[in-house]
This record gives sequence, C-alpha cells and structure tokens, in this order.
Amino acid sequence: METKPNEISRSKMFGGYNKRYKHFSLTLGCSMTFHIYFPPSPSLSHRFPVLYWLSGLTCTDENFITKSGAQCVASSEGVALIAPDTSPRGLSIEGEADSWDFGVGARFYLNATQEKWKNWRMYDYVVKELPQLLNEIFSQLDTSRASISGHSMGGHGALTIYLKNLDKYKSVSAFAPIVNPANCPWGQKAFSNYLGGNKTDWEEYDATSLVKKFNDVSATILIDQEIDGIENAKNIASHAAYWRHNFSATVEGASSERCVGDYGYVKAEEKWEFYKDI
Repeated sequence: METKPNEISRSKMFGGYNKRYKHFSLTLGCSMTFHIYFPPSPSLSHRFPVLYWLSGLTCTDENFITKSGAQCVASSEGVALIAPDTSPRGLSIEGEADSWDFGVGARFYLNATQEKWKNWRMYDYVVKELPQLLNEIFSQLDTSRASISGHSMGGHGALTIYLKNLDKYKSVSAFAPIVNPANCPWGQKAFSNYLGGNKTDWEEYDATSLVKKFNDVSATILIDQEIDGIENAKNIASHAAYWRHNFSATVEGASSERCVGDYGYVKAEEKWEFYKDI
C-alpha cells in the first residue's frame, strides 16, 4: 500500500501543469486520486498558496480540472489548485452505488459514524490527511496559505469545513451550495445513513446550524447563488434543495454586523457577495 502519491498523468496549461496523483489513504482505507494545478513558478524556491476545490454530487477529481478553465486565473495569480475526489471508491459496500445522490460520488465531506460507512471519513481526509501529505511531499506548496471553495455538495463541504477551521483557511467561496442539508432531501438521505437518526449530530455538518455559534468572529465568505431564468429559479427554490433562506435568516438574525448583500437566486448578471465580520 503506497501512501506516497504517484503521478499518473500530466498536461500543460497556461504555462503550468495539471498533475494527477494516486495514493493509498490511511484515513479512508482505499486508494484515492487528486489533481494539483501548478502555475508557472518565478523561481525554484517559490512556494504557492493553495486553493482547495470540492466538487459536487456525482463528480470525481477530474470534473473541475477539465471543465472549469480556472487554471487561467490560477496561472496569472500564482495560486495552486488542489482538487480531491468526492468520496472513497472501491470499498464494495452494499448500496454504495445504487443511487446518484448517495454513496460513491456523494460523500458530503463528513465523517460517518455508522458502522457500515466507517471508512467514509472525507472530512478528515480533506482537513487533515491531504494537507499533511501535500506539506510533506510538495515543497513548492505553502499549505499555511490556503483557501477552500466548492460547488453544490462541495459548496456545503467548503462552508462547513471553513466554519469549523477558521485557523486553517484564509477564505471560503461557495457556488450554489447546499447550505441547510439537514432540511433538504439530499442532506436528510445522506445524514440519516452516514450519521444515524440523532439530528443533533447532523448540526456539525450543516452550515446554517454552524453559523449560529458565531459571535464577533472575523470570517471571509463569498456565496454565489447565480441562476439564469426566473422560472428555473422558482422551480429549484420550491424544491428546497439549497434552503438559502434559512441560512440568510440565521446570519442576519444573529448579528446586525454579520453580512452585507442579499441572498437568494438572482439573474445571470447578478451575484451575491459576503465579505464581512461574522
């Protein structure tokens, strides 16, 4: 079992390199893959700040790297991109691949407490094992200067990880995140299976619940709930998939200084930003 990452592919882009690695995760008990985009380096001794990207439901470590084009900006800004996979794979747990919104590709970036899913500890993998591995193996990465971001399920993961580890990340950006999973079908399905029926345990992985605990804490957060088309926005909102209203009410109710801007689904040319003391 090789815990040291082996490079399995590379491609050149915007003066830097996308590199994909595979290693055995002691946290998860299986082989894992992740991508790093290394921007062009001004010197052999230069160290890059890092941005972790957490992808959404059904994704792997490849979706963001191959589809986003984020390397263009990362290259110009001198930021390394880190894209881990979304779940353990190859553990052959009964039911792990029966549905698209649960199991493989749908890990919700938490530590499972139920015996069946005991190896599914993506929270510890993202927060502890992967940064330690990067720090030990890749001298060109400065993991002390890290931010975290993600989309949908990955936005949920980015928010909850950031809110629980303000000392580890400079900022968080979340795109169409699931901000109140304890009150939406996706989250309820995942939490009840991974964490059991005690809803108090669910709160540790629910951004709306976590933000209630904050008082006079400085945090840097951006949330983008961009939706093109009023009818599409209404349909998604009525499905209650993201429950952005709950998160908004929680933030605004806790302190008058907590946020600036507006929540909700907005037109394509509009965005919601949140850079304020929490």
